[in-house]
Amino acid sequence: MSGCLPIVILKMNPIAPGNFYMLLYSLEVTNMKKTSALIMTVVMMLAAAACVSRNDALDDELLSAVETGNSALVENLLDRGAAIEARDDLGRTALMWASRMGEAAVVETLLDRGAALEARDNDGWTTLMWASAEGEAAVVETLLDRGAALEARDDTGVTALMGASSEGQSAVVETLLDYGAALEARDNGGRTALMLASANGQSAVVETLLDRGVALEARDGDGWTALTWASGGGQSAVVETLLDRGAVIEARDDDGWTALMWASATGQSAVVETLLDRGAALEARNDDGETALMWASRYDQAAVVKILLNRGADINARSGEGDTAP
Repeated sequence: MSGCLPIVILKMNPIAPGNFYMLLYSLEVTNMKKTSALIMTVVMMLAAAACVSRNDALDDELLSAVETGNSALVENLLDRGAAIEARDDLGRTALMWASRMGEAAVVETLLDRGAALEARDNDGWTTLMWASAEGEAAVVETLLDRGAALEARDDTGVTALMGASSEGQSAVVETLLDYGAALEARDNGGRTALMLASANGQSAVVETLLDRGVALEARDGDGWTALTWASGGGQSAVVETLLDRGAVIEARDDDGWTALMWASATGQSAVVETLLDRGAALEARNDDGETALMWASRYDQAAVVKILLNRGADINARSGEGDTAP
């Protein structure tokens, strides 16, 4: 539109013949400059797009190379312009991938080239958390020796020790504790490493944490202990371990529920048998006056109902509101 404007002006404002050709020449030169500038802009945009495409391809190659432990290729790709902080769709960097895959040599290479040690993925996980959860003890040591934050937390408040404990990575748990990891650190729900290990049936880690002095009766935000978590999750071996170590079998959560109640409500027959064999109170009541039998019946846990009745549970017991087992 602006290119047509001078022509309109010429028609509206006649000028002397002597200046006419000079004006036409000026317009031609101006248009040529505008055209050249436009072409140059387009060329630069195309070149930039090609560069971005090329770099994206290099970044993808880098993420693939670290998985295979090819240090030489990693070096080559970085020299050719691959971004050392390139991320996949989940926000994981090359260093995170190398660490979780246990590629120690690649980890060293990336760190030597300046990879960010404390970069976080979309869930707030650091490289140390990934290496810990995957059980890569050698990489964990390398990262810690390079200054990785031992007590960094993800979006849910989980630390490297909690992640390793939850996944049953005993060797890494030992390493993290040797480096000073906080044994009683809690996630956003108030859960400790012992609770997470217990909930997931990680018996060896439970033993390790207990040997290191973890608080057996610590409670989360709902008043659950490690025994509560193990019982509700059906982790019979861990229940035995915790009881052998002195766990309070009648510990109650914030609503007055015992381990037996949770095991009964969730249908954990083997745990129910274990707890009863260890002396759990069959007729214990929660804050609403409900027993284990009432909750097993309410959730149609037929096998547990049978066990409880065989052990002498009172089928006529009433809750605080006068309800009996359904």
